[in-house]
Amino acid sequence: MNIILFEDEILNLISEKREGTYWDFKQEYHKNKARLLHDIICLANNIENRDAYLIFGISDLGSIVGVESDENRKNQEHFISFLHGKKFSGGVIPYVFLKTLTIDGHEVDALTIKKSNKVPFYLSE
Repeated sequence: MNIILFEDEILNLISEKREGTYWDFKQEYHKNKARLLHDIICLANNIENRDAYLIFGISDLGSIVGVESDENRKNQEHFISFLHGKKFSGGVIPYVFLKTLTIDGHEVDALTIKKSNKVPFYLSE
């Protein structure tokens, strides 16, 4: 069985220098909460039905820019509270966790949206 470590998975995705069906790069944290919610829901509903990643501190072309000085930077609790404050259909909320990696001297935050058998996720309101 081939087990890829989390850090290796993120580094492999960054090295692709492109976004995919289950990962998205953000140079900085969202200023617009609706766009953040949209990105999380889209990734939670990815067509490959696998864990998905919203990777902050990476340009759209895959350059590592870091989020260490991003004034909009969020933490794990922020994402949990943010999602629990939304009215998801059936009360089923995507499970997410945030991990910070240091890559080339920069802090990169990777938000994992866990795969679920409760897809599709969507808002009831």
